Formats: sequence, C-alpha cells, structure tokens
Amino acid sequence: MRKLIVTEWISLDGVFDASTMNEWFNPYHSDSRAAVIRETIADCDAMLYGRVTYEMLFPYWSSFRNNEMGVAEKLNKVRKYLYSQTTEHAGWQNTEILRGDLTEEITALKNQSGDNILIQGSGKLVNALLNVGLIDEIRLMVQPHVTGNGAKLFGQDLNVSLDLTEIRPLEKGVTLLVYRPARS
Repeated sequence: MRKLIVTEWISLDGVFDASTMNEWFNPYHSDSRAAVIRETIADCDAMLYGRVTYEMLFPYWSSFRNNEMGVAEKLNKVRKYLYSQTTEHAGWQNTEILRGDLTEEITALKNQSGDNILIQGSGKLVNALLNVGLIDEIRLMVQPHVTGNGAKLFGQDLNVSLDLTEIRPLEKGVTLLVYRPARS
C-alpha cells in the first residue's frame, strides 16, 4: 500500500496561509530548508491537492521550463490528483480530477502500486483525511515566527493523536517535525 504523506510549511503558531508567507516563511530561507523541500518532493510519484492549493500552484509552476528551484520539472511531470467537486477542467499536465466519496477515492489511490503520494497545502483536504485515518505521515517545517493571524493548518474540530518520529533542526531556527498518526 502506498503511503499518503502531508508536507506543510507553517509558522510556530500553526499558520500556513500563503498570502502571509512574506512575513513568516520567506525571511527564514536557507540552503538546508531548500534541500528538505527538494528531498520531500523527490520522494513521491504522485501528488494530491485540494482545489484552492491546486489553483494557486498550477499557474505558477506550470510556467517554468528549466527545472527552476530544482523542483519545477518534477512538479510539472508528476502524476497529480485534484480532489474537487467544482473544478471542470484541470489545466496542469498529468492531472486527474477526483469527485467521488473522499474516503473511497483516496483509499483506491493508496491501494494502487507505486510510491508515496504527497499532499502540499490543501488544509481542508488534510483535515478531512486525518479525520478518517488515511494520512500516514505529516512533515511540518516550522518557521520560528509567531504571526498571530492567517489561516491555520489544523481545524478546531480535529482531534488526532500523533507520534513524533523525527526532529531535524535546520538553519535560521527552522525545524522539521515528522509525525505519524498514533495507532492504538
């Protein structure tokens, strides 16, 4: 069975809002952080997105042609799945729109042969998949910044126990935390 891995960039107070990244994400750029991002993207053969994240990333990354930032080629060529009830056409190459029951659709993807499936952003989708126990690993890249406002990754209705499996300090105080849902 394939693993479903979530990777998120967040502030110390859990904000993952792309519209405020200039405040809490960009100031902490480093070679070690960039290497972790490249490593994480390289470690999958499919990506899963919710509509909002897909619509944000597609126009940006699909315009690149020279493997910018060491990930553009992978992001453009990798198999992508978009879970959306409203999107009519997915313009990013190699994208399939999933519209059925979330649990059934993602369970079927996980049961296919292949390597890891990576979710970036897509907070609502992440929360829904955590609630039904379909996420195998969460990689949080925590920036040492309290922003106080912006969209938070985890919803108020979420109640999931996690086991910490890795702590990796990076430059500029950024920390990679890797969790797996606790299995009882």
